[in-house]
Amino acid sequence: MPTLAQLWSGKYCPHETECVCRTSDLCPKAKNMRLGSDRDYPMMYLAGCSFAYNGCCCRVLDEINNLANKYIELAGISKPPVPLEIIELFDPHRPIEIRPLPLKRLLGCTWLVDKEWVVHLNSNASPEATNFTAFHEGFHIICGNSGLAFKQTGEHYRKVSERLADYFAASILMPKNFVYELWPEVKDPAKMAGIFGVPQLEMKDWLTRLRIL
Repeated sequence: MPTLAQLWSGKYCPHETECVCRTSDLCPKAKNMRLGSDRDYPMMYLAGCSFAYNGCCCRVLDEINNLANKYIELAGISKPPVPLEIIELFDPHRPIEIRPLPLKRLLGCTWLVDKEWVVHLNSNASPEATNFTAFHEGFHIICGNSGLAFKQTGEHYRKVSERLADYFAASILMPKNFVYELWPEVKDPAKMAGIFGVPQLEMKDWLTRLRIL
């Protein structure tokens, strides 16, 4: 079975050889969705099996969620917000440097420079968006992406690795157990976004995925 370290290429689902949807042209839950091109893996489309709600056939999201929880536990975090500093745990062999820059189209990008990871974050973006982008880029570091990884604005059809990186960022910044614990008291997506330090849109999407909204 391919490991998470192989996902950055974005060419395939790690469970495609055993996925029951793989025998069809599209996942049953994505048949009615219009895809941008043949380059977009139907199984990993946001409305497809891997990014649907509970009960989907693909296990890759569970693996990413478990990976995020591992770092939460390793850092000893018991409540939100999750500090950006834990990104330093993502590669025990190389330092990781965060550099804010006034980027135009990109929200962030990651470079492997000699023996150091350099993460450029758009200083024009909100602190919440920058935080989410940092952990998105952190996923590429965990996966050992020795090439370039970019998070762009306005993207709709994206490589598998980019969608998985978004899911990892959501999983580590909004741990499910934290969300389930706080929601009955807060009951407001905007306030929840403030507590967790994430963009309101990402929080609303996450609450929807968790079937809270």
